[in-house]
Amino acid sequence: MIRAIRHVGARAARLPGDEDGFVLVFFAVCLPALLGLVGLAIDGGRLMTLDTQAAAVADAAALAAASRLDRSDGAMPAARAAAYALANRPTLADGQVPGPRLTFRFAAQLPDLRRPGPGLADAASAQAAYVEVATAAVSLTTSFLQLVGARPEPIRRRAIAESQYYACDVTPAVLCQPDPEGFAASARPGRQYLLRMDGNTGAGSIVLLGRSSRSEPRQSLRDLASGAPAFCYADGVALRRTIAPQEFDAALNTRFDRVVDRTGAPLAPDLAVHAPAPNVIQGRHYDTCLSLPQGFDFNPPFPLPRDSAYAGFTLRGFWNQGVGDWRSAPARGGIGFGLPNALEEYIAWNHDDKPQNVLDRFRNAATRWDLYLAELGLTRATETVPVDTRGLGPARATMPTGGPNQYSRQRENAVPICYGGNRPATDARRRILYLSVADCGAFPAAANAASLSRHVAKFFLTEPSDLGLTLAEFVQFVRPTDDDGKLRHVVQLVSTY
Repeated sequence: MIRAIRHVGARAARLPGDEDGFVLVFFAVCLPALLGLVGLAIDGGRLMTLDTQAAAVADAAALAAASRLDRSDGAMPAARAAAYALANRPTLADGQVPGPRLTFRFAAQLPDLRRPGPGLADAASAQAAYVEVATAAVSLTTSFLQLVGARPEPIRRRAIAESQYYACDVTPAVLCQPDPEGFAASARPGRQYLLRMDGNTGAGSIVLLGRSSRSEPRQSLRDLASGAPAFCYADGVALRRTIAPQEFDAALNTRFDRVVDRTGAPLAPDLAVHAPAPNVIQGRHYDTCLSLPQGFDFNPPFPLPRDSAYAGFTLRGFWNQGVGDWRSAPARGGIGFGLPNALEEYIAWNHDDKPQNVLDRFRNAATRWDLYLAELGLTRATETVPVDTRGLGPARATMPTGGPNQYSRQRENAVPICYGGNRPATDARRRILYLSVADCGAFPAAANAASLSRHVAKFFLTEPSDLGLTLAEFVQFVRPTDDDGKLRHVVQLVSTY
């Protein structure tokens, strides 16, 4: 008995220095903490993956939606449909929260999305240029964090993308209009406008644009004279308000086979190289190629009929008095044979020898631009087809050939006869101006590509310019769906958060 007691005592005396089994005890104590760290690492990785997925979905959906913002009335519904039609559509939120997986806000200006609010309604789809896409709020369905009572914030990502159209190969000029949206709402095809190159920036004034504040003015004139200027609306373009009206006339009237300016001096060589339009009917017969542009002539042949607001021999009046009543404009008179209106007078003095079916085509033309195209054997669908100005192609049956034989001296040649260059005079769109309609009073703040490209109007020059006065018919606005090849579409992300 005594021996047993001594053995137990000896064993007990050795216990404080005995480390056998310590690792198991330590592991048992630390295991919960280690599992917690592993759980946190896994949950953290899952949260990062979820956040990355949500961000990718928001970015891709915003870009897809912005790509469909084409300034049409149905743009916003189409944008939402494009976002949901993505191959990697956002299923990550399915079943977790009620409501849509994506929400959208649209705006015409980026600052509008920086403020709370619903954004544009679908009825204003044509104004939308920016879209904000937000994913539904998502979180981990099961996690260690939930087991220990932590509640991580749900993940919701947003992205803003813009859809911009930038106009290129356009006329280097702006039609000043303090209310561009109002002009866009009131402009109608066939309506004439009296545009003025007068150095002002009020409604109806034309101001040339320079490539930058440092570019020299003659470059703007060369761009104006060109049929295909390598000119794009860009940030930092400058107004050229010091261009003389006579210089403006000289550059613009290269389209009308004018080889001298108003003083009788030959055009500058850098302007004279540009070929005129194929049909140069303008209401003045040519006694010589040195004849000067001095407005309307009292004698036939008469030009394309004006709106009744501008029917006088001298151009005057408000810039927007025309209402598109060119069919009812009164006849000019002179040797007019008592014709009922200016259209019949024009047809009589330029197409007296045509068969009835051709004359009916002219009378049924919706606008002067359509009449001009018909005279060249073209339509809206074929207006870019080169015209054979020698009268050997399809246009031979429709081009003007003059009035009654007894008045042959009043005939105006229907093809260029004064241009001495070697470029073909075959492009009907040489009589077209593509003008930005913008608030010139807002320059330089408004001198950016997006604002200048917002409203680009296509105008048909019905007569040569004289002392800076230009009579032009509105054809249409350049739209993404019908842009004459002038718009460049740029879609990009501008913000993610």
